[in-house]
Amino acid sequence: MSMASETGALLVALARSAATLSAGVLVASGRRLAATVAGYLVVGVLLAVSLAFLTLSAYRAIVASVGDVYAPLIVGCFYLVAGLISALVVLVRRR
Repeated sequence: MSMASETGALLVALARSAATLSAGVLVASGRRLAATVAGYLVVGVLLAVSLAFLTLSAYRAIVASVGDVYAPLIVGCFYLVAGLISALVVLVRRR
């Protein structure tokens, strides 16, 4: 009987160790995921701000060269084409 109780205690200790180890792994991977997401958010915000400034300066340059009517058409068509190309890339990657 003592052998069975030792085996049972060993299994309980093994289960506790596995649970503790898996909890530690989950916490570490959660922290890494949060840090990665935060980093990508910072990069995304900086890219969005730089794109806004580049768009504004390009828009003003186009207004100065072709006028108030064609400048929004040119910039709008550029973003429409860029959106369609990115949608195409996403669709191709999914297949």
